[in-house]
Parts: sequence; structure tokens; C-alpha cells
Amino acid sequence: MGIDRVRWGIVATGNISTQFTHDLGLLPDDAVVTAVASRSQDSAQKFAAEFGIPHAYDDYRRLIDSGEVDVIYIGTPHPQHYAIARTALLAGVAVLCEKPVTLTAQQARDLIAVATENNTLFAEAMWMRTNPVIQALFKDLDSGSIGEPQQVVADFAFHKPSLPVRLLDPALGGGSLMDGGIYPMTFAYLALGRPQELKAVGSLNEDGVDLNVAMAWRYESGAVAALTCGLRSQNPWVASISGPDGNLQLPHRFHHPEYYVRTTASGAERIDVPTHGRGYHYEAAEVMRALRQGLIEVPALPHAGTLEILELLDETRSQIGVRYPGDDDDLSG
Repeated sequence: MGIDRVRWGIVATGNISTQFTHDLGLLPDDAVVTAVASRSQDSAQKFAAEFGIPHAYDDYRRLIDSGEVDVIYIGTPHPQHYAIARTALLAGVAVLCEKPVTLTAQQARDLIAVATENNTLFAEAMWMRTNPVIQALFKDLDSGSIGEPQQVVADFAFHKPSLPVRLLDPALGGGSLMDGGIYPMTFAYLALGRPQELKAVGSLNEDGVDLNVAMAWRYESGAVAALTCGLRSQNPWVASISGPDGNLQLPHRFHHPEYYVRTTASGAERIDVPTHGRGYHYEAAEVMRALRQGLIEVPALPHAGTLEILELLDETRSQIGVRYPGDDDDLSG
């Protein structure tokens, strides 16, 4: 498909959409933002003015139907992802949707089917997968530098005296798993694949929102992973993979690091990998490359990975007793 310029539409005008749109500006001028949609026209117009976007809408359907975009980026709260992504895919508009793409694996399975039926690209914006440092670390692991991985440890917890309302609202997919836990889970999945056994414990508040979660994964190889997430502590936000010959460690904010450390018998070595921007343009560039090739799946953001992580999230929620609206919905519509 010969697309000279890729026309982006931004759905939602919150912090994540702002960061993503800033980073789009770092790409060559073959990436252009042509439209933005928000629930309020005022918010859409302010965002459009900030970034010099020609079209602003108060309804995502109008943006999708405008004929002005090739691909949309969805940065709304989690429960809104599914309907917006489905509408776009049915209209033949490519989708990069913030993670988690949906609240359940069943919904994600449906979106992948719709994308396939409509021959339209669909990807989850798991930006960590496209980070150059993360990619370098996993290349290092694959080279056998620390031997076969046996243990993965990763944590992602934060606390603020007043958390954003959506994080504590079950109707908005609140809790620590969807916003934080998905990172340690994805890291362990990238290192070891899908576990044979998963055990999870969690502390929920009176509204049934997960505030503290610990997960243990076991593999046929004998490997294990220990993962935590939460909204009640300031933890180190670090991750490591260990094997018989050493370990690979990521520093604070491991999901978008600037370096990693390889420790073997010969000592510890800090490996710096050049990165720039906030880190969102890497996933955008991968989407544009796939779009130009006429693909429906971005190689760095595979559908199978999206689906398997959501299946693991479903299982974790089941074990700790977290339920979201729509868990039992029939998705045939």
C-alpha cells in the first residue's frame, strides 16, 4: 500500500494522548495529525489549537467517518476502548489502542476477528515492547549471555495521596492490574512466555478494586516469575531476568528505561542504548511501517501477545475476585 503520509486521528485529549501526540512530532513529516475527538468540543478545540490539528470533533464516530484519517490512536479510559476500536475497524480505519486494549480477553478476541474480516490493522499500544532498551535487553537474553532464564522479578506500584478517580472506579476498569500490573506481566511474558501455572493474591478495597497484587508464575522449564503491582506504595519499579550465568537488570521505571545492566562472572556492565522523546513514537513508527506494508498486525505488537496477556489478566482477576462490568456480556453484537 503506497501511503506517502499517514494521517493520524487522536481519540481523547487526556495526558496519554498529549504525550503520544507530542512524540508524533518527532517522526519525519510523513506522520501528520489531521483530527482529534473528545467528549467536549471545547476540549477537542483546545487540543487542536495546541498541536495545530485542522479538525476537532465532539464525537469519535464523526472523526472515524470523516475520511480524514488512516489510523486512530485511542487514549480514552479502558472501558471505552472496545466500542471505539470496533467502530473504527468496521469502517476500515486502522487502530492503535492504548493498553489494555479491552477489559477482557473475549473482547480482544472479537476485535482481532473484526480486524481480520475487514483487513484493517489493529494493534495494542504496549509501548514497552517497542522501546529500544527493552529490545536490546531481550536480544542480549536470546544471545545466551546469562544462560537459560530461570527467574523473573518485576514490580510496578505507585501511590499518590489523591489518585485519579478512574483508578479507583470499578466501572472504569480501575485498580492496579490494568494500569500497572500489565507491565510486569508483559515483561515476564517476553522473557519466559506463557506460564504453565499462575497463582495470585490481592488486597481489594470495599468497592472491589485491587490495591495490592502479587503474582507467581511457574513454567515447565522450571523457571518462575514473581510479579507485583499496587496503588499503595512507592516501590522501585525495577525488573530483572536471572539465569545460571548471570542476570539482566532494568532500573527504576523499567517499562521505559535508558539503559540496562548485565551482570556475569566478569562483573557488571551498564549498557546504554540511545533513546529520545517520551518513547511513544517508537510504537507509532512500527504501526506506520506495518500500515505501509498492508499488514493487519504490527510485528512488534503481535495479536497473540495482546490476547495471552489479557487471558492471564482474566485468570488473575478471577483468583483475586476482581470483576468488571461486562465480564459476562455476550459479545456477538
